[in-house]
Amino acid sequence: MTDNTPKDEQAEKEWADLQRDLDTLGQQLGSLRDHTAALGETLVANLEAQYQDVRNRALGFRSATEAQVEEIRKTAVQQAMETQASMTEAGKDTARQMWERSEPLRQGAQEVGKGFVRAWSELATSFGKAAEKIQAEKAETPAGEEGQKSS
Repeated sequence: MTDNTPKDEQAEKEWADLQRDLDTLGQQLGSLRDHTAALGETLVANLEAQYQDVRNRALGFRSATEAQVEEIRKTAVQQAMETQASMTEAGKDTARQMWERSEPLRQGAQEVGKGFVRAWSELATSFGKAAEKIQAEKAETPAGEEGQKSS
């Protein structure tokens, strides 16, 4: 992840400042070496050794801190993935439960549909029989009576 938060930017600035200060100290120690006659070889060597020690510890601290941050990031990603997986599974379980609970409704709807088809079929049959009966009555009725009925 390369997102630079204000804390990351501040840490980078502080690290750059520390690095610059350490480099300046190293340069100053180098100048002191030129003046060893006045200070003595042992004092300068001790200062240089302490400088290297501080520099190495600073680098070690930075490496350890970066490793900890990376481990925290990995843990956060892993936890997010686990949470997503459990939420997905919970969603599937909920959907399955809703499907099972709706089974009686689906069966009822299917029965209503079948009943509607039967009713429609019977209605169509009844209309057909009624039409046949009317046709039969018209055929039996003489033409003259029909005219008298309408008057």
